[in-house]
Amino acid sequence: MNHFTGSIALLRHPEQLENLWLAYWDARCKHFDFVTAERLDDESFRECLDREIAWVLDLRRAKDYIISSQARLHLDLPVESTDGESFYVVEFYVTDLYGKASRAMVELNKDARWLTSDEVLSGQTSEGVPVNPSLVELLHRADVIAKNAN
Repeated sequence: MNHFTGSIALLRHPEQLENLWLAYWDARCKHFDFVTAERLDDESFRECLDREIAWVLDLRRAKDYIISSQARLHLDLPVESTDGESFYVVEFYVTDLYGKASRAMVELNKDARWLTSDEVLSGQTSEGVPVNPSLVELLHRADVIAKNAN
């Protein structure tokens, strides 16, 4: 059984806070994903996410984004995926871009895209491009993103 201990960024759109979420294209796995960080031995859940957001999105730590001081949720659970069953110890952190420069950097990032709550939870974009199935399963189990009320 695979095991993952880490954090997931719930990176909200600056104007549509709980309706659009920043995802990035994972070229290796051929799907969109949220910034997800595996925790190293000496890191907190929040610290590992801080490191990974800066690296994946090419943003400056402590300048371009704000990570909430407390996790929205902590989960310990098994999840079925295409690779078999994995056990997750994961925390979800609400994250916001800070300042015009960081918003511009994200908008210029060809691998980043804002996805609606419905796209994320359905597991695919409106064009049918997949979202990481393990992320989708975790988000459903965690209930940290609400479906759009349309």
